[in-house]
Amino acid sequence: MRKCKRTAAECVDRHPKVRQKDAINSLPDEILQHILCFIPTKLAVTTSLLSSRWRHVWCRTPSISLESSALRAASRMQTQYRYTAPKMMSLHLLTGSKDNVKHVNRWIELAMSRRVEKMDLELQFKSDYYEFPHFFYINSSFKELRVEVRFTSVVPSCFVAWTSLKKLSFRSCKLSDNSIAMILSGCPILEFLKLDGCVDLHDLKLSNALRLRTLQVFGPRSLSQSPVKIVAPHVRCLKLRNSLILCTLGDISSLAEAKLNISAHALPSINPVSLGVMVVPMAEMLEKLHNVENLTFGRDFLKNLSRPELGGVPFPKFKRIKALALDTPLSADMCVIIEKLLQQSPGLKTLTIHTRSHNTKPALWKTSRWEAELKHIATRIESLLKKTKALEEMVVQLDDRYFKAIGFEEMAQTLSRNYKNVSIVFSTKPAAIEEW
Repeated sequence: MRKCKRTAAECVDRHPKVRQKDAINSLPDEILQHILCFIPTKLAVTTSLLSSRWRHVWCRTPSISLESSALRAASRMQTQYRYTAPKMMSLHLLTGSKDNVKHVNRWIELAMSRRVEKMDLELQFKSDYYEFPHFFYINSSFKELRVEVRFTSVVPSCFVAWTSLKKLSFRSCKLSDNSIAMILSGCPILEFLKLDGCVDLHDLKLSNALRLRTLQVFGPRSLSQSPVKIVAPHVRCLKLRNSLILCTLGDISSLAEAKLNISAHALPSINPVSLGVMVVPMAEMLEKLHNVENLTFGRDFLKNLSRPELGGVPFPKFKRIKALALDTPLSADMCVIIEKLLQQSPGLKTLTIHTRSHNTKPALWKTSRWEAELKHIATRIESLLKKTKALEEMVVQLDDRYFKAIGFEEMAQTLSRNYKNVSIVFSTKPAAIEEW
């Protein structure tokens, strides 16, 4: 048998897959651990079987992510004892099993002992079962905390001390006025607060949250919840979504940016009683926004403003507004609402209209339908432009099929020629749902 005279290096050079594997193995542990942060911990642990080089790499990854089955498996494998990272950057736990409560608490305690900065807890129990341990509420390393405990009351069992926390989110929790007050009193540098589908709140008083700049409140999809009053004098950016009657605004005197969308299915049916219930809070809410500089209205909010049964909700004078974004089709009745908004916004510089619908199927339209619709849009855009004086830019996001319709280029050129002081931009980029 002939003996191979090639060196090991020459053999590696002749096999690209070997070279690639060797290149990965030669990377520093810190880089490999950073890569492992992007996959679930359950998979990261299995890399220890690749070779002796990988045996302990995962043990010092700065991020841990475990779901129900992985929590139980991690307990059997004594993963916590093998985890030796001196510093943990993030912990994500997802479970709906009551059997995992003890594992959840152990991982929370371990993460806090490693001065974790970001914690994401999705505890989807089906009853008011879970209670956070005392030590959870006292931590100086949290910078970002997201808590989802469905059907569960979040009631601090002691004083709260999250002294480094800047970003806090609660989802599907039961949060009383006293509970949220206790929590916020222990977050002296909190900048961002999100409440998504939380119940039992009545008065959201944020006057003492001196550094809070962004507030997002997404109401539950039920009308059984009583109205929530928001007092947030230091907030600069406010985002409200879902039912209008679940939210009224108090002092928001520092507000510069607002995004509103009201789910149509969350509003009461039209009848003489509910008319007053809708008109009054809508008018009051709009009045509270008269000093904002950037304003966004979602599709459902605008749809309710255009309801003929309401007889027209009065608009305040938006004295400081510079940018207005609307998620709406350019229908005739909606253009009436937009014209009213423009008339009440004398200093408006930028108008953005997202016309792309999430509910229609324009692909079924014939070419002639696109061309006819294009003419209507051109007429309505021109009508809107006549209502503005200070406008510098108009961005209209259309379905890309409009761009293929006969007459589109001519329409765009005509509008630009007739309104030289306004930059008119047509785009096909769809509006991301998260923006509204």
